[in-house]
Amino acid sequence: MTVICFLFAFSLIAQTEETRFFSFCPTSPTVIDHQGNRYRTVQIGSQCWMAENMRCTTSPTGKRWYSNPYFSASQPEFAAYYALPTDLRHGVLYNWAAALDLSDHYKSGKATPMPMRGICPEGWHLPSNDDWDVLFNTLGGHKKAGEMMKAPTQQWTPHLTLDRYNLGFDATPAGSYTEKGHQYAGLQTSFWSADNFSHDQAWCCTVYDYKNEGYNYLEYKCYGHSVRCVKDR
Repeated sequence: MTVICFLFAFSLIAQTEETRFFSFCPTSPTVIDHQGNRYRTVQIGSQCWMAENMRCTTSPTGKRWYSNPYFSASQPEFAAYYALPTDLRHGVLYNWAAALDLSDHYKSGKATPMPMRGICPEGWHLPSNDDWDVLFNTLGGHKKAGEMMKAPTQQWTPHLTLDRYNLGFDATPAGSYTEKGHQYAGLQTSFWSADNFSHDQAWCCTVYDYKNEGYNYLEYKCYGHSVRCVKDR
């Protein structure tokens, strides 16, 4: 009986100090992609999100991909991923075509059908701008959402995040991949949205180290950004 009481008390302390503002998704505490990578999840309001960045390196539907360790936009017919040689928590960076699991860079301004599964596991999809807006609103609006999405880690520089609320989304400053190489690690992170904009630009959600906001932001499709998935309703 004493042991049971002690374990129960320890569980309450752990929940208070480590997971105090979030919980795993009730029906999907973890999710597995087509390569067997396992990801933690987090319930935020009405949405179930991955709490880690995608890190698969092949197409879930067998489309032709290639690793592009040195940025090149000269072969738009292939979808590229940009593996980071650092912390696994950063996952992998993808261009928009790879994130949506398209055969090419989708040189069109036409709207994409929603929900768009992309590289996400079955039953999950690449978030739309509307999905990001629901998350922002759940966290009190876009002016504070970015701060609350950040992982409590010293990887965010120069600011420390150890004392920030731990909401469980755990955004890490993975940076981006552009024609200048891997940039902005430790300073920002961007997550692709499924929303298309033009033949060469699409939307993403961006969080900056030095700002509290969360943004829906336009970016070039050939750039490499992180991917998070949200569960289908």
